[in-house]
Amino acid sequence: MDMLLSVVMPCLNEEKTIGICIKKANEAIKNMGIKGEVVIADNGSTDNSVNIAVSLGARVVHQDKKGYGMALIKGIKESKGRYVIIGDSDDSYDFSRIEDFLKKLTEGNDVVMGSRLRGSIEPGAMSLSHRIGNPVMTWLLNLLFNTGVSDINCGMRAFSKDAFQKMELKHAGMEFASEFVIRASKERLRMSEVPIHYYRAGRNRPPHLRTFKDGWRHLRFMLIYSPSLAYLFPGVIIFTLGFLILGRGLYAPFRLGPVVIDYHFNFLGSLAVIIGFQLCTTGLFARSFAYIRGFDKYDTFIERFIRNFSLERGAVLSIALMGLSMLFFGIILFKWLASGFGPLAETRNAITAVTLFVLGFQYLTFSFFISMLLMDYDKKDD
Repeated sequence: MDMLLSVVMPCLNEEKTIGICIKKANEAIKNMGIKGEVVIADNGSTDNSVNIAVSLGARVVHQDKKGYGMALIKGIKESKGRYVIIGDSDDSYDFSRIEDFLKKLTEGNDVVMGSRLRGSIEPGAMSLSHRIGNPVMTWLLNLLFNTGVSDINCGMRAFSKDAFQKMELKHAGMEFASEFVIRASKERLRMSEVPIHYYRAGRNRPPHLRTFKDGWRHLRFMLIYSPSLAYLFPGVIIFTLGFLILGRGLYAPFRLGPVVIDYHFNFLGSLAVIIGFQLCTTGLFARSFAYIRGFDKYDTFIERFIRNFSLERGAVLSIALMGLSMLFFGIILFKWLASGFGPLAETRNAITAVTLFVLGFQYLTFSFFISMLLMDYDKKDD
């Protein structure tokens, strides 16, 4: 009979609780009447955790590279089951209830998330900062990636081995939890949830989780994985506002209610246009990179962009922008010559000329960089 289920637990000095977790998992496997195993992914324990695990029949795999994610990835890769359930080995999750997860998997789900927020939390099990931060991070992740998950940081979750291979998880630290959900969503895996009870950890040492540092790493990871929100959308907004300011004030001051907007604001508009354009090109590059590397293989917008982009077209647009810039510089030069090289009041045209030249140069460098990326992509397609 093929191995149906592997229960994988990361471990770093959990001698007080690891035995309880293994016993619960083994008993659940026995009660279900299936072929299963318990795999302990040890991340360099210096206490008696490994000996306890071996004595209880668990299989121990060692991961020298430090990190919660590294330990789990190693343990999952070494597991033999068709399905995998993961959970912390600090007795905060009830491994006697793993049948609920397995049932969801056998019903056709690729990923099953535990949800403490839809279940219950033992008093003292979750700090106030986590009670506030976890829903906020969950809301943000759902806003960015539309996952529909209610508890992104729950450490108990299950998935098929095929789903794990599709997700291609890589991150070493606690951001593994966010990466897992994001990759499952981007791979369009079928996900469901199981409400669970979250217990106070039974450890007698400080937790490995560092609230603010790991929270920032989760947030940073989500923003990096969402270049549209981090770059493209802000870039479009900033560029549009700058363009409106620059265009409206190109030839004369104008009134905004009781306020007169003169050429001084053209500097602000120029700055906004340049920064906005830089954010847009960075967002395009980031999304193209994610598409080519397979992080977001269903991005149809970038697929069309890559299909229609060429260095030649990019160079033509860049030269056109810089040529338009030269036209404005030419107007300034003509007026200077006509005045007999006297003083000029051509600040508006000068600001516009410099802005157009910078945009042209920015897009030219972007075109070269994106072309280098696409050359590598073309080689993979051959």
